[in-house]
Amino acid sequence: MNLRTIFKAQAIVLLINAIGGLFLTSAFLGAAGWEITADLVTLGQFTGMTFLVFAIWAWRLPDVASDSIKSIGMLFAIGGLLFTIIIAYHIMIGAVAGATAYVNIILTAIFALAFYFYSRD
Repeated sequence: MNLRTIFKAQAIVLLINAIGGLFLTSAFLGAAGWEITADLVTLGQFTGMTFLVFAIWAWRLPDVASDSIKSIGMLFAIGGLLFTIIIAYHIMIGAVAGATAYVNIILTAIFALAFYFYSRD
């Protein structure tokens, strides 16, 4: 495995989350244990679009970054760590639960570690 493969794999996971947020919003957010409201659907769709943008970036960055790929990989590692921390916090306080939260924290932590280890000099 190499850094390019990690970026592409994360792009695919982000795309799956984007589809869930944009088109399967109620099911996607309901799986986290949240009560679905019109406002939450709007927020979920906005979040889905954000996932789509991140997916596009993750897919394209290895091609455009060239020699800077390790620096960008380290930034993704830091971002993944921060997302892992906030997901863990939300799980601990009971703000989220279920498959959505647990699968996302595991995948996010794995990607953060992979980006870190493959971006080191």
